[in-house]
Amino acid sequence: MTAVADTIDDRIDAYRETLFELLAQPSVSATGEGMDEAPALVESILTDHGFDSVRRIETSRYPLVYAESIVDDDAPTVTFYGHYDVQPPGEEALWETPAFEPTVRDGSIYARGSGDNKGQFLAHVFAHDALRSADREPDVNVKLLVEGGEETSSVGLREYLEDEPTEIADSDLVYVADGPMHPSRRPTLIYGNRGLLSVQLDLRTANTDLHSGNFGGPIPSATNELIEVTASMFDGDRVTIDGFRDAIAITDADRALVESIPVDEAAIKAELDVDELASEMPYYERLLLEPTLTVNGMEGGYQGDDQKTIIPHRATVKFDSRLVPDQDPDEVFELIEAHVTAQNPAVEVRKLGSFPPMKTPLDTPAAEPLAAAMTDVWDVDPVEMPLLGGSLPSAYFRTELDVPVLVVPYANPDQGNHSPNEHLDLDCFRNGIETTARFLERLPEA
Repeated sequence: MTAVADTIDDRIDAYRETLFELLAQPSVSATGEGMDEAPALVESILTDHGFDSVRRIETSRYPLVYAESIVDDDAPTVTFYGHYDVQPPGEEALWETPAFEPTVRDGSIYARGSGDNKGQFLAHVFAHDALRSADREPDVNVKLLVEGGEETSSVGLREYLEDEPTEIADSDLVYVADGPMHPSRRPTLIYGNRGLLSVQLDLRTANTDLHSGNFGGPIPSATNELIEVTASMFDGDRVTIDGFRDAIAITDADRALVESIPVDEAAIKAELDVDELASEMPYYERLLLEPTLTVNGMEGGYQGDDQKTIIPHRATVKFDSRLVPDQDPDEVFELIEAHVTAQNPAVEVRKLGSFPPMKTPLDTPAAEPLAAAMTDVWDVDPVEMPLLGGSLPSAYFRTELDVPVLVVPYANPDQGNHSPNEHLDLDCFRNGIETTARFLERLPEA
């Protein structure tokens, strides 16, 4: 593997320049900024780095970009997934350098999309290029599927996967580099992710806000009633909705793996200025193996300075539920809707969006060569996690294709994705490239 590592080192400046070119191209799916130009640039980069059959796959939203490198129809096939769209930069004044002017500072590449996800999916592209350049291309078929709507619910990807995705139907594995690695900065291997269900509750009582002195008592308050409904879903940290936990499928192996994840709860509390954690469960057990219900925001009544003595006639609550295998978002929504309706039938319950949870068996054959590749590159064994705390559209590959999906974050723990000054450490970028290359070389042996 020395030849490939040397090739990566020889070409790393060129790889960085290519990444900078893509980072300088805005691609904000939420607003459409740069989304007409970005797919063509991705296509050009893939073509320049040795992929064949590079083309767009149109959807009702933004196009997917597909590419492949087929060496043998009988060889194993790995599909690498990523996304070229990014979050909006947010307030410009909070960035030390402009979001779409990539800059190296203190050993990191600062730009929107550096870690989420342009730097990570390009690591696969450059690994493929390095293997070819070193004349070490392994007996593995490599496919790449890059979407343009991950930051806006992956509508196009879902359409594609639900409609006979012929390009990737023969995949033996889907490999996702996304998210930050473990806080210890050890390489991280993740076998799945929690799902997500977002819900909104709306309540209207009277036809206008009313004077609390003239009407307070007899006339219902929308805020009071919606707070009561919301509170009925909780007993401390426990969710009280009937049937909420019935479908959970966590194995003993999952629990044993979670027990091995290193954690410093005191450091977490100190960093976040939190006196106590919300649960008595061990940190990662609560984070990864238990579903949640979290109020994201509440709105109703007067929000200005000083006081305004009114009875609010409208109120809204938004919340999300992080789901674990095998909870189905639609079924959980029905449980929430039934609970709310039983408490107060006047409350409107709306589903805002969802991702299903996803879990690949811990004994999937690709996991061993992947873990070995990470150990080779980083010189330390990886942290293995049964689930990622967040949610990824990679779950749809598992449900629609029924193939293993492995998540391997290449970004540093403090990458700041979705935040100002998002950044990807240079060593993470370089090591991510070599990790993909070493994995592809090891995979045929598995």
